[in-house]
Amino acid sequence: MGKGWRTGRWYPHVQPSKKSCQKIKDRITQLTRRERTIMPLEWVVNEVNATVRGWVGYFHYRNCSKPLSQIRNHLEQRMITHLRKRHKVRDRQKGYARFPNRSLYERYGLYKVPTTAGWTKRMPCDEEHRKAVCGKTACTV
Repeated sequence: MGKGWRTGRWYPHVQPSKKSCQKIKDRITQLTRRERTIMPLEWVVNEVNATVRGWVGYFHYRNCSKPLSQIRNHLEQRMITHLRKRHKVRDRQKGYARFPNRSLYERYGLYKVPTTAGWTKRMPCDEEHRKAVCGKTACTV
C-alpha cells in the first residue's frame, strides 16, 4: 500500500517487481549486443519493439511510472550504444550528440515507453494511444 502525498489517503501501489524489471533490461541488452550490429537495423528495432511493447502491455497497470522510466532510459542508452558501435563512433559524448533520443523515435521508429498512468493529463496523445473501443479517437482535438 502506498500513501498519496496530496490527500494522505492509502491506495494500492502496483508496479512490476525488481526481478521482472531486471529481466526486461537483460533482454534489451541481449537484443542490442555488439554481435547484432551486422543485422539490418530494422530487424533489431522490430525485435526490441516487439519485446518491450509486450512487456509494457503486461506491466503498464496503474501507477508504475518510476520503473517504466527506468526501462525507458535503459532502452534509450542501449540503442544509442548500439548505434555508436554500428557506426564506429568511439566518443560517448559525440554519440549522444549524433543520435539524440528524439531521433531514436522519429528516425529509427523505436517504441516510446509510456511513463505516465493512463488517466493522467500528461499521457501521450498520439495515434497509438488514443484509439477508443469504437475505433474513433478518444482525445479532443
